[in-house]
Amino acid sequence: MGARPPAGRGAKSVALRVAVLTTQTKHHTYFLNRLAGEFELCPVYYERRRLKKKYATGPFFDADENEFEEKFFEPAMGGVPRELPSEVDRAVVELHSVNQVGVAEHLFANAPDIAITFGVGRVDPAIFEIPRWGTINVHRGITQRYRGLDSDLWAVHEENFDQIGVTIHFVDAQFDTGAIVSQKFVPVERQDALHHLRYKTTVVAVDLILEALREAERFGRSPTATPQAAPGAYYSAMPLETKIETLEKFRQYQAKNRQSPD
Repeated sequence: MGARPPAGRGAKSVALRVAVLTTQTKHHTYFLNRLAGEFELCPVYYERRRLKKKYATGPFFDADENEFEEKFFEPAMGGVPRELPSEVDRAVVELHSVNQVGVAEHLFANAPDIAITFGVGRVDPAIFEIPRWGTINVHRGITQRYRGLDSDLWAVHEENFDQIGVTIHFVDAQFDTGAIVSQKFVPVERQDALHHLRYKTTVVAVDLILEALREAERFGRSPTATPQAAPGAYYSAMPLETKIETLEKFRQYQAKNRQSPD
């Protein structure tokens, strides 16, 4: 993978107010730092609630994934600081749930033009309808095939390696069915391991979100979006035993890739 562009592109916008609903993770810190290089983030909500299933979902390759994602902070990869800028850090509000009492009033008082959700649970209409240009979501998957959770892993498990990617879409009352702002497929390269996918899709997601925000700023309106004609099936969190199967399918696919001629 080649070097990434620098985090910022010049003067920060003071015209566009962006609210972000996310969690405190390495890849979300990268996301916030990239956005903060260009736009005013106010507020930023960190949701603490975590998905709980009746079946085991991990740990899987958490350590490998975290180690690989140190690339977020490497200068040669267009890395960002490990900490948020002070003005963003001051705008952070930690919550159990973005839907809890008081959040709607707080968000309304901050008057965001647009909100972004990335990595949080289902958001109530009372929240996502507040920003004047709506709320857009980062979905690390192709919504016409895979909605819900672990979309990249489900694509691999079903051996649809050409269906790994990122969709930026508006949030509506359903899961990942809102109008699509932008979408990009992320190819599996010969050197990739399965635990590389979150890094790769996060970098693409940030690029797509920045493009959408620049459009909103440039034209003074909501980003252009196209309704989904036929949203894909919904998938829940992948069980641990299925993740193990998925890892083996990915390794077999890569073994064939490396043996094939250029």
